[in-house]
Amino acid sequence: MQNIPAELKALRYNDESINAHLKEFKKAKYGKRQAQAFVFLAVGAFVGFISCLLAIINPIPEMYHLILYGLTSVAAVMIFIGLYLLFE
Repeated sequence: MQNIPAELKALRYNDESINAHLKEFKKAKYGKRQAQAFVFLAVGAFVGFISCLLAIINPIPEMYHLILYGLTSVAAVMIFIGLYLLFE
């Protein structure tokens, strides 16, 4: 990333143009990461909601603990991964 401005200067771009290109590149890079973060957040929230509903309804009593602790843990981990990607 540090050698990119030097390469652009070698191609005879002016400083304003170099700064504009780098700014747009960083914006696209962070936008892609932000979209991935929102996907993790949405999937984690959905899995958490389904886990909550299944724990309340209890359709299969033998799987109650798996649903309550397993799916809730998966949802929490996915949400924390999304938050990490969003705020880093």
